[in-house]
Amino acid sequence: MVKGRVRHGLRRLLGRAEEAAPAEDPSLVGLLTGSRFEGLPPQRESLDPRQTRATMEFLLDLGEQMFIAGSETRSIETGLIAVAATFGLGPIELVIAGRTVHLQYAPPGRTPVVMLKVARTEEGRDLRRMHAIYRLVDDITKGRLDRRDASRELDRIRRLAPVWPWWAMLAGSTVLAASISLQAHGTLPGTLAAMAVLVISNRLGWALPRGGIPSYYVTFVQAAVVVGLGVLALEGGLVQGQTAASTTAANLVLLLPTLSIVSLAQDAITGFELTAASRLIRVVLAFVSLSAAVGAVGVLASDSHAIGNTQQAQFVGLPVLLALLAAAVGSAANGIAMGGVARLIPFASLMGVLAMGVRLTGAGILHLPPPMAVLLAAIVLGTVAGQLSPWLRIPAAALVTPGVTGALLPASSVYRSLSDYTAGAPGAGRGLLSALVTTAAIGAGVVLGNILGAKTEAKVDGQHGHDRKHTPVPHR
Repeated sequence: MVKGRVRHGLRRLLGRAEEAAPAEDPSLVGLLTGSRFEGLPPQRESLDPRQTRATMEFLLDLGEQMFIAGSETRSIETGLIAVAATFGLGPIELVIAGRTVHLQYAPPGRTPVVMLKVARTEEGRDLRRMHAIYRLVDDITKGRLDRRDASRELDRIRRLAPVWPWWAMLAGSTVLAASISLQAHGTLPGTLAAMAVLVISNRLGWALPRGGIPSYYVTFVQAAVVVGLGVLALEGGLVQGQTAASTTAANLVLLLPTLSIVSLAQDAITGFELTAASRLIRVVLAFVSLSAAVGAVGVLASDSHAIGNTQQAQFVGLPVLLALLAAAVGSAANGIAMGGVARLIPFASLMGVLAMGVRLTGAGILHLPPPMAVLLAAIVLGTVAGQLSPWLRIPAAALVTPGVTGALLPASSVYRSLSDYTAGAPGAGRGLLSALVTTAAIGAGVVLGNILGAKTEAKVDGQHGHDRKHTPVPHR
């Protein structure tokens, strides 16, 4: 009798627990927590096979364009989930591995549909495309575009031409090199030399891949030319040791896979391990290529005194006002080099000033070590970008990237570690590790800043899907 009552009680208890258990979220909208789409309600629609296929193809094309634009993997995932929920495509499974998007639509009682698409593109940033996609996803989730209009808009984005001519983007890169050279305690002749070397390196990077040469060898040639020109100029008495050092440092740090390192840290922190692993391979190959190029020049110039002289170069920080000015100009120039629209450039400059100001405060006033100062600056940068993003309708990544490149790159550390490696000095590995940690700190800080900034962004956006049928499409 007692055993029967106990069994009956357990069954009732377990039954209530099962009834009270929340149903599994079939639209993955739970993954939108912490993003600007938090609280987005999934739309319940009955899609026929033709609509299903069209919607899935649109999602895959959208994901491909987001990869081409250089969006973070987490942003790609949340954007695709938000669009799928808005268009009533559920339940779905979405997996991003490397640069491949896997999508499965499996409603009850119907044959599952599985599709995938590979984005065959190199690591990079196209800020104009990123800006346009941000607005497209925003208009979709707020009900301003239906599937047909969204497809037409995505086709327009796919055909977008660069907003700046190639020579203007090259000029932006040269100004960025000059800014980084100044931050590495360069001189006026050094900034001019850095710009000249950047033009040569950039044109090599443009021409060599057109002959089918893999990126590993392209980086090798570029790094060898950068270091070789510095050695020749110093050996020939054209420049002084400090000038050669700052010129070489600026151009070497621009050859680093900085965006890959930052994205690697972001993917690893946000749970995209496979994508992070694929980026890690790219990063390792890039560093091997750089080290091999610098080592090859060191062997060829073993009788030269240039290597030893540049190794002894002293990197002293700029005065605060000059450092802020260099960061402002460098960040604005990088915004142009990455194809940002005109209205983005002033904000890119301000983000560079903000990043440099926080970095200098952390290092000079708080006495933080370089990686911690960079981490603090990246957190502030990501948070402010997340807060400004909904007001400006500009993606946070488009605001963060110019500030990172214009103010936070460890140019002097990279140069010194590679110079020590070439000269066979002890401690070269520790120097390179310090530079890697500093660069990875950028990614970790930006992720935390994005999380903090997204909270404000979600509040500003308000309730998703409000007045879905009568909200006008904004003029572009």
